[in-house]
Amino acid sequence: MTDLVLAAETDIEVGHHPEVEFLGLTLNVDTILGTLFAAAVVVGLGFYVRAKITSGVPNRVQLFFEAVTSFLRAQVETSIGVRSAPFLVPLSITLFVFILAANWIVVLPLHHYLPPPTADVNLVYPMALLVFFWRQVVGARAHGGAFQQLRHIAQGHNPKLAPLWFLEEITGVVSHALRLFGNLLAGGVMLSLFTLIPLWITWLPTAGWKLFDIFIGLVQAFIFAFLTIIYFAQSMEDRSEGAH
Repeated sequence: MTDLVLAAETDIEVGHHPEVEFLGLTLNVDTILGTLFAAAVVVGLGFYVRAKITSGVPNRVQLFFEAVTSFLRAQVETSIGVRSAPFLVPLSITLFVFILAANWIVVLPLHHYLPPPTADVNLVYPMALLVFFWRQVVGARAHGGAFQQLRHIAQGHNPKLAPLWFLEEITGVVSHALRLFGNLLAGGVMLSLFTLIPLWITWLPTAGWKLFDIFIGLVQAFIFAFLTIIYFAQSMEDRSEGAH
């Protein structure tokens, strides 16, 4: 066991990516390829469902999208109401399917060369920031302007705790991103550890962990989409009645 740990420390490089320089920027090649792959899956599935959609007996892909749409639509309706935020249903569906496709790259046999892009902070932070800025814009529109949105954040349930409410907005971005990143990175590290086991037995823990990764990838995609719905609902809700 000690030899395995020592080998892991020397052979497994967390956060290491093949890089290229472009216009003064350092780009992680595997993250970009994984992101493009996940985006292609989302677009491809969308076109496929549009071409094959039927009011009769649906195929498996249509059933998958109908199930995801119904579930996330129910979450939006419960949180804030679909009429109040009609854009939130397609946004949450897109985030869910994109993150799911990105997470499930780990089950491919080339996961050592093309790891899930969601295991790189350079993808998860921009997604979290996108949600953060968009919900602030939507919140500003709902409350009548940017200044009113700031008052809404500061109001909370107790105006005296305004600094904590602003801190919650910032920490929400970090936790929204790192929750997804940490789980996917840990899965990749575990698969790398299994490669240090003798070849004749490594297939067993690897197969078992990949099945577990499929489950974790599904759960993390749902959590990111669900938290997006919750954050938008919080930005658009009326806190004035609860303030005292």
